[in-house]
Amino acid sequence: MSDTHTALLLIGHGTDDPVGLAEYHRLSAQLSEQLMLFVQPCFLELADPPIGQAIDDCVDAGYRRIIALPLLLGAAGHQKNDIPVALNHARMRYPDLDIRYGSPLNAQYALVRALADRIETAFASAGTTIPRDRTALALIGRGSSDPDSNAEVARMARLVWEGRDFGWVEYGFYSITHPDVATTIRHCIALGAAQVIVAPYLLFTGRILQRMASQVEAARQQHAGTSIIMAGHLGLHEGVIAAIRQRYEEVLHGVATVNCDLCKYRQFMPGFEEDYGRPQVSDHHHGLRGVHNHASLSLDAILPPRYRNGASVSAAPMAAAPLVYDADGRVAWDRVWGGDDPDNPFCELALAGGPPHRGTLLEPVPPEVVAADPDGYARVITELARGLHMVTGLQVVTDCAPGWIGLVCTSDQMAIWLLRAIVVENVSVRREGHTIYLPAGPDFCLDGEIKNVITSVAKTYHYWKEHINGRMRTSPGSEGMPPSNG
Repeated sequence: MSDTHTALLLIGHGTDDPVGLAEYHRLSAQLSEQLMLFVQPCFLELADPPIGQAIDDCVDAGYRRIIALPLLLGAAGHQKNDIPVALNHARMRYPDLDIRYGSPLNAQYALVRALADRIETAFASAGTTIPRDRTALALIGRGSSDPDSNAEVARMARLVWEGRDFGWVEYGFYSITHPDVATTIRHCIALGAAQVIVAPYLLFTGRILQRMASQVEAARQQHAGTSIIMAGHLGLHEGVIAAIRQRYEEVLHGVATVNCDLCKYRQFMPGFEEDYGRPQVSDHHHGLRGVHNHASLSLDAILPPRYRNGASVSAAPMAAAPLVYDADGRVAWDRVWGGDDPDNPFCELALAGGPPHRGTLLEPVPPEVVAADPDGYARVITELARGLHMVTGLQVVTDCAPGWIGLVCTSDQMAIWLLRAIVVENVSVRREGHTIYLPAGPDFCLDGEIKNVITSVAKTYHYWKEHINGRMRTSPGSEGMPPSNG
């Protein structure tokens, strides 16, 4: 099976927990050995390398085909939006690179077996005489704002319960949605269970698993008369390896699929009114699973409407706008592009093309670069924060991971739209909920990288506020949409 032209891009959510990160890398090593294939781990957040850098490394090493697998247990916003944005951006930079995107792990039977093994181990080691028919299973997922992902937890709960003679099965979530851990355990006890096995539906150890264990311990204190046992997480079980291999084989042979029937990014779903009564525009390309050649992929799929108009995107930099200074000698970012000149509004900036970094991806610097020059980094962060607030009026987050600065949007929808638009400007950007994160580094120059970050935000934010958001407010079904940000 060895393939010297193909790299497997293993995309994880990311963690700052060293034990969880080590477990992830051990899994990658096992996969590489079993598949006889180069496996490149990468992450959406909190850990390095990010997706874009990992793809660059694969290309530099000579790989011409990349199979990208989201190492996620369910289909949610990361799989449907964030990862496709990064992959589409890579396709723009490497039009001859064959990038194939796989499905999330979901409730495969290999994972059912793995989870059942963890539950059986917990039941055998409980040290009680409580029979199986008086024991309830409580499957606990991470929790998502996406109904598709949460439904996978319910499906897995039923599959792992079938034919195993336990009395009941309930499911719940660590956070974001309901029922929570305490409520799920309470439901099991109310049904008559004398013993509850809490099964964490998590791939790796880390802070979420630790906090989940604390929630279980609190339930033990509350229900002292009931045996409450916590099973192990999925970890490096052979069933996890088998499930990843299955997804890899599907992509390799062009049969990777995903179910879009219950996707809030494609269909209006009651209860998810944050999408303002309409399907949320998304960058996940359902029809491209397993396609061998993405070189002809249209950029219209990832461009905001204003940047389409049937024309190709120009890579030429905009005419340089000189910096404008206030009376204190600081850059007046809100006046650089004629912000207070009615004859030269931000629209001119937005129509003029991208910043000079259109040709060279502007990325965050590694943490060690930040640590080597903390004073320089602090100066850059301060100026970025000042400029971003001046051109948007939004809250800026400065106490985030080294190499990033955050901009707090008013909704997930706004954050996703800005992310897509800024990516087209060839500026790195990632998202966590309502907040988008932009690159920063101690060597960023005022008239260079700092200006380019603020420029990309100024033009895209202008379009969101004045064109996209306003048009959506007047569209059918937009009643109840929160007021514009400006």
